[in-house]
Formats: sequence, C-alpha cells, structure tokens
Amino acid sequence: MVADRLKAALTRITHELSEQRIRSPNSSTSVNGTFDVTPTCPSITNLAPNTTFGLKERCNGVESILQIAQILHQSRVHLQSMILENNTALVDEFYINVVDAVPDLIEHIHRTTAKYLLNINGYVERIASAKWEAKDLGLEHNGYVDLLLGEFKHYKTRLAHGGIRKEVQDLLLEYGLDNVAEVFIEGLSRVKRCTNEGRALMALDLQVLINGLQHFTSLNVKPKLLIVETFIKAYYLPETEYVHWARSHPEYTKSQITGLVNLVATMNNWKRKTRLEVLEKIETGNLTLRTQVRPQIYTQDFNCKPRNEWNGTKERVRFACSAVKQRLRFKGGLAGR
Repeated sequence: MVADRLKAALTRITHELSEQRIRSPNSSTSVNGTFDVTPTCPSITNLAPNTTFGLKERCNGVESILQIAQILHQSRVHLQSMILENNTALVDEFYINVVDAVPDLIEHIHRTTAKYLLNINGYVERIASAKWEAKDLGLEHNGYVDLLLGEFKHYKTRLAHGGIRKEVQDLLLEYGLDNVAEVFIEGLSRVKRCTNEGRALMALDLQVLINGLQHFTSLNVKPKLLIVETFIKAYYLPETEYVHWARSHPEYTKSQITGLVNLVATMNNWKRKTRLEVLEKIETGNLTLRTQVRPQIYTQDFNCKPRNEWNGTKERVRFACSAVKQRLRFKGGLAGR
C-alpha cells in the first residue's frame, strides 16, 4: 500500500511532467506521446523470479535516492538564496511535497522487494482450506506452518547472500515478518467453517509459527504477529461487539472483517437480520457506537475472557503449545537453528 504522502508526491510529479510536455512539444517523448522519464535499467540487472529480483541493485538505488535527499536538505538554504525573494515559497513547496516523501519511497521500495523475494501469496488459500472443523485439539499443527517456515528460511538465505548491508537485511527480515502476518490474516479471513477446536488450532498454528520464525531472526517476532493473535481472539467476541471492534482496528481491511463476521455468524447461528445489520455498518463505514455501557471484555493478551468458552479452549492451546515446544526441544530445534 502506497503512503498518502508518497502518492501525492508521485501524482504531483506526473502532473508537472505532463505540463512540461505541453509547454515543450519537441521534448523527448515515448511512442504513446507521454513524457518519457523511464530510466534505462543496466543490462547486468536480472529481475527474473528465479533470481534475487535485482536485490542488490534495488538496495543501491535506495542508497542513491537517500544520498540525493540528504544533499538537497544540506543545500536548501543555498537554493533559497539563489531564487528571487518572491519565489522562495516554491522551494518550500518542493521540499514539503517531494523531498520529504523520500522516506516513504524508500520504505515502499524495500517492502515491495520483500514481497517479491518472500513470495507466499499462494499460502492464503492453503490457510483458508485447512481443516478447521476439528472435533478435538491434538498436538499437531497444520502442515502449512512448516512450509511457511521453510519459505522464510530460504528468504533469509537469499538476503544473506545478496551482497547487501546487515542493517538492510534486518530491515527486509522485519518486512518479511509483516508479509507473513498479512498472509496469515488474509487466509483466516477466508475460512468458511470452523469449530471451537478449529479456532484453538489457529492459535496453536500461530504459536508454532512464532517459535519457528524466532530461530531465523534476532528481532522479537511475537509483537510483529500480534495482529494475527488479535484477529484470532476476535472469534470469541459477542455479536454486539463487532461493529465497535471493526472501528477500533483499522489495520484490517473491510473484506477481512466481513469474512470474520460471516464465519462467526454462521458457526454461532446468528439471526439473519443481525448479520446483515453488522455487515452493512462495516461495509458503509457507519461504525458509530450505540449509546450503551460496553463491558470490558477485550484486552491485548491471551488472559482476556470474551466468552466462557474461551477458558477451556485457552487451556487446551496452552497445553498443546507446551507439548510442541517439548517436541522441538527434543529434536534439537527446527532445521536451520
């Protein structure tokens, strides 16, 4: 997702280039008549999917952009002194609308690079189609968890051999964790049927995934995947809470929240009218709270008790997670530790 400041800067640049083309019709143009500002990519850069997608070149490009921005900031006073007094506002406008958007551009480039290198979008359907209608919670997590850990291990290896600085590797690992969380949530939001034990299995899968990812990075993984934990715990909210919950969590898309509500409504046998009312408020963005005293039923940790049913489920998840940790310890940890 492109930040608003970056989007505005790109729109502004495109508009100014278009105006320049109109003022200078003899300027270099592309075959379709638009102003050609496409840079020539060096022939040594290979952006094919079976390579590192030009990882080193992308990172070098980011360093160049950053260096230019730093030079521009250092030269600001000098540039203003060279321009007529009545035009100094143009310089300020350029810095505010373009130069100040460079950090957003750099983040966008790095996040896009991480998504190319850690290509796990196919796991959305794997997660959605897992067997969530379990009758009993065993000690085994779903197979997609191990596959995701394998993908992340390969991702870390590609970064380590990509010829980029360690701090950039760490940043891309962080963005990789964000990608994993995003895919996990998207997959869960597409689940059609689920039992209470299936919900507990989701929590077990998440815990095993967190434990596994922690072997591949020095970053604290759990806070990065807290967004998934929060989504899973929302399955236990009473039906009167979902509109407020949706308003309180803009980090989730409307489609993800709609998927969550549809699943809960189906499994808990909501009245059709109730489901439609909740979905309509979410879809239209009408998330105004009703005038009522809201019970304090939701917190940011697993000690919350939104429903009595969560108590037993929580204990089963805790026991299963403990057993999985013991098994991993016995085996000497995950491969690649």
